[in-house]
Amino acid sequence: MTYRDHDLSTLAKAYFTNEELAKLYKSYDSLVALETCNRIELYLDGDEDEGGLIELIYEKAGIKPRLLYDLDAVKHLLLVTAGLDSMFLGEREILSQVKRAYAMSKPSPRLRILFESAIRFGESFRRRHDLNEVSFVKFLSDYIMGSISRDSNVLIVGGGEVARGVVRELLRNGYRNITIINRTTDKLKYEFKDSVRLLGLEALINELISNKYDALVVAVSVQSPLITINELTNHSPPKLMIDVSTPSAINVQGNGHVRVIKLEDLREPYLEYVNGRSKVMNELLEIDNEAERIMRLIMRSDADEIIRSVMRFIEEIREEEVSEALRVLRGGESVETVIDDMSRSLVKKIMHNYLENMRKFAEAGEEDMVRRLRDYLMEVLRSNEN
Repeated sequence: MTYRDHDLSTLAKAYFTNEELAKLYKSYDSLVALETCNRIELYLDGDEDEGGLIELIYEKAGIKPRLLYDLDAVKHLLLVTAGLDSMFLGEREILSQVKRAYAMSKPSPRLRILFESAIRFGESFRRRHDLNEVSFVKFLSDYIMGSISRDSNVLIVGGGEVARGVVRELLRNGYRNITIINRTTDKLKYEFKDSVRLLGLEALINELISNKYDALVVAVSVQSPLITINELTNHSPPKLMIDVSTPSAINVQGNGHVRVIKLEDLREPYLEYVNGRSKVMNELLEIDNEAERIMRLIMRSDADEIIRSVMRFIEEIREEEVSEALRVLRGGESVETVIDDMSRSLVKKIMHNYLENMRKFAEAGEEDMVRRLRDYLMEVLRSNEN
């Protein structure tokens, strides 16, 4: 369930709280839950039953998720980690969110191969195609700098990756009158030191009504609006107001003349920005090739597990036969007789079920299956001779 399928308010209804996720993880032997502002994705091992989970989501939000299986599911995760499935191409935060989701998950061997491979691919893909240059943070920073001068007063609300990234770009380009407001400021102080002014969230309204800011950028994650424009009725709001929060953190009431640029307003300008700077969307063959490689790894791991179980079975038989042979040897039986008896017994035990199946197929009149089993066995034996 992503922004491609549902509006963000509908998507919000389907989110699982931490308590709900804890219960969910107890209900499944293998699960990875990825929840971000724009997506809810649940990855299950193929041996799990997804029916109950689909029903639970429908009860919560009244929507049904898209279902992706096998190669399609692998391709999708690669697009996510590469930043190509994000609302804004090259989004950096999604890769960190995938890593966190995987670290807190309950993966099977198949999901472990999938996620570890997808994370490595996402990191290398971004480096190869320099997606930082077309990231949403870079675009948003350029958009702001194209609208205000270097001596403008800028107020940034938020301390996440988008907010910090914008501040870094503004500072790099000579903007010095920057104030950041966030719930906590310790990490921000460590990163920016004295290059910006830092305030706690309690200072927000007073700063807004001070009429000293030319630009306001809000990039936070909130359950309800943080700012109501009505509170600024007797004051002049900043001429540039951008709200890239999900859901929106600025609520405009009865002020039609006030324009707040929202995330959805930036979608088209961003696509134009990307198309003028990067041809990365022409590189989707890389995704297809990597997805096929990962599927082969997963299938090989399945085969390896089957082979290990067969070898454990054969090893048990071998140990029994060796033990019996040693017992008979200690009783005085000749070495030739013991070896002959042991080899006959080994062949009989290992081939018993295989030959029994041939008999069952023959009794059922499935002669074609009998011939196929015979030919396969003969092929294996000849290859062992060679």
